[in-house]
Amino acid sequence: MTKTHDNNSISTIYNRRTDLTDDQETIIALCTPRGSGAIALLRLSGDNAIDIADRLAKLSSGLTLSSQLSHTIHHGFIIDSNVIGARPAVSVEALCEDWKEPLGRLEGCAVSSQEKIIDEVMFLLMRAPKTFTGQNTVEITCHNNQFIIEKIIDLAVRAGARSAKPGEFTKRAFLNQKIDLVQAEAIQEVIHAQTELALNKSMSQLHGTLSHVMSKIEAELVYLLSFIEASFEFLDEEQRDLDFNKIILDRSHALQKITRDITSQFSVQQQIKEGIRVAIVGIVNAGKSTLFNALVKQNRAIVTNIEGTTRDSIEAGMYKAGNFLLFIDTAGLRLTDDIVEQQGIERSFIQAAKADIVLVVVDPTRILTDTERHEYEKIVEQYREKIIVVINKIDEVTDTAIPVYNFLTNTQVLKVSAHHGIGIEDLEKVIEEKIQALFKQLQSPFLLNQRQYQVLTEIDQRLDFIVNGYQGGIHYELVAYQVKELLEKVSELTGKNVTEQMLDTVFGTFCVGK
Repeated sequence: MTKTHDNNSISTIYNRRTDLTDDQETIIALCTPRGSGAIALLRLSGDNAIDIADRLAKLSSGLTLSSQLSHTIHHGFIIDSNVIGARPAVSVEALCEDWKEPLGRLEGCAVSSQEKIIDEVMFLLMRAPKTFTGQNTVEITCHNNQFIIEKIIDLAVRAGARSAKPGEFTKRAFLNQKIDLVQAEAIQEVIHAQTELALNKSMSQLHGTLSHVMSKIEAELVYLLSFIEASFEFLDEEQRDLDFNKIILDRSHALQKITRDITSQFSVQQQIKEGIRVAIVGIVNAGKSTLFNALVKQNRAIVTNIEGTTRDSIEAGMYKAGNFLLFIDTAGLRLTDDIVEQQGIERSFIQAAKADIVLVVVDPTRILTDTERHEYEKIVEQYREKIIVVINKIDEVTDTAIPVYNFLTNTQVLKVSAHHGIGIEDLEKVIEEKIQALFKQLQSPFLLNQRQYQVLTEIDQRLDFIVNGYQGGIHYELVAYQVKELLEKVSELTGKNVTEQMLDTVFGTFCVGK
């Protein structure tokens, strides 16, 4: 659990400036993951970030951070200047001996008897406006120890900073017009990308691909609005040299095509972002769990000859060829009076519906019952496009002894022995081919999130009203109102016109330190 710091502690050495707004105050947070690793990075950002850093820092040069040039790096120490109890002063010579460094490195860095060294660090000094947040920023790289990290944050809070809220650094970048809201959300997607393709698309979006498209839509709407308002001057048909109605409808239809092209692949985009889900389904004892273990390269699922061993979905993920694959072992399909197993079987169908790829496992060593055949037929019929049929246990039968399954017509079929590892590599190649085919469907250079999709859907609906709602004749005042509403929606998407509540919702999903 992240420790919280009392910003109003009685131990505060310096009062926080009261002349600063909430978005100007200096904030601090850990920007790297907690846990193992040699180095941690903490970020101070705000109008008086450099002054606050000066109160913690003792540079090896003996100078202050505030006297240094922007975008420079400095060696030094984090010092606690509020140590209670006297102790002998530490000389430069003593520090050199402790760190076994030549005297010149720590020249002018003597520590008084009322100061305690917390850690040896590097300070990255960046002055506004050329920073991520657009504000003065000091980044501190220290040793990745939770006690050191918490002590530095505590000292910064006592010196006048406050702990950052989730996503507050990115929010400030947005507020200071370093990025728009679409780009801010792309940062979150970059951090959490589960596939290499999702990462590449998110990086493109961070660099402005969707923002550029929205700017073009906005410019076209502005032109359309000015054209509609100009038409008020030419209400007399005899005065018209242009077919205003046709131009308005044609331009509205062209805009609608753009929005529909953007939103049409939303479901595929979500699959790409979240990783590839591979569900393994089939009747009991078909070898699903053995196949699951073979694909995830570990004994994750229990394998026995007892029917109904797997009663719930079991998941295991792995990164392969730049993609995150989540394999799901499901309960065997059969009729059962066991309530728990029934729920597991219901979840099997749910997993098949949610999956990007479905491995339908068939056991050729036994004759299917009518019920089992029906369950297979139902799954194959519903999800044929994403199915790979796996004939398992081929080590126990000959090719001529494998039954003919009519319901497998027009499906991709592979033969394997999950127990002996036969055919597993071929199956993995086919899975990879399915993934690449899925990726090819994604022509868009960006990935939408749910908020962006909803706003674009609303834009499409309003455009549809203009295109199809005025076929009998256009009422220019009403269309002008609709276009103004559309411009507000575009501004809502990019963040030009957005409420504080919406910003809190967007940035509240970010981690602290971003």
